[in-house]
Amino acid sequence: MRIAVTGATGVLGQEAVEALVAAGHEVTGITRRDSGVPIVEGRGGAAIVADVFDARDLARAFRGHDVVINTLAHVPVGMAGLRPLAWREDDRLHQEASVAIAKAAADAGARKLIQESTVFLYPDNGSDWIGEDLPLSVRNQAFRPRVREMRAAVDFATAGRSAVILRLGQLFGRDPQTTHALRATREGDPILLGKPENYITLLHHSDAGRAFVAALRADSGFYNVGGEPITRGRWAKDLATEAGAEQPAKFYPEITQAIVGTRLEVQRRSLRVSSVRFMSETGWRPTVGPSTPGWSRR
Repeated sequence: MRIAVTGATGVLGQEAVEALVAAGHEVTGITRRDSGVPIVEGRGGAAIVADVFDARDLARAFRGHDVVINTLAHVPVGMAGLRPLAWREDDRLHQEASVAIAKAAADAGARKLIQESTVFLYPDNGSDWIGEDLPLSVRNQAFRPRVREMRAAVDFATAGRSAVILRLGQLFGRDPQTTHALRATREGDPILLGKPENYITLLHHSDAGRAFVAALRADSGFYNVGGEPITRGRWAKDLATEAGAEQPAKFYPEITQAIVGTRLEVQRRSLRVSSVRFMSETGWRPTVGPSTPGWSRR
């Protein structure tokens, strides 16, 4: 198939482009700047420069493609998320660009839209499993961009078109967030939110890239995508092992966690997320876990 990928120069987008090319598809990576062209081409795709906030420009880029995959995001690293306006770019991408992408994909004649989303929209569910049917916790104004993004994807799925929304686990691997966490672990600085007994559902970037390939086989709907959930206490030990540190990664003190606000509060939630539906429908399986040696270099 001919597939267009937005956010193709990001870590997630690059993994998607490479995995799709390896699977034999003809892939076009959409980049906002000329400097992104060699990044896309380095992963085996062709590149088109387009404005992701302009539906007409995007329709031009999408024309002739069967599928559009949106991986756009811009998440602040670490506690930088507490700074004023730190989430402005990420909000704009989800609230404006994602809507433009869905409209442009329909106008260009694409038959399928695959939209990146996140498991952090689920409420804290303790040690109980979380499936796709659990109501989301998105009433706060901070989540409106994500809600609008989902609605745009759902609206795309009319007139014989299909939309697959992937709720991805917390990404780990070579991304800035994980690099920051490994450095903090080596230096003995606190880096983790939540409690050691809380669950976290992780997803390695390489497995996320393969998930976009698998999603080509999925029917319209919402799907959780992640590895086997582990406790945050276990994640603290795995971070230390990968970082070569003697002590597990440290948690922020409760007094600090109490003031992180809505944006980072989601990272305190206990999210024991099941990906059985996606695995059953597509055959996808995670291959890299937090205990896999050398996962930060893969």
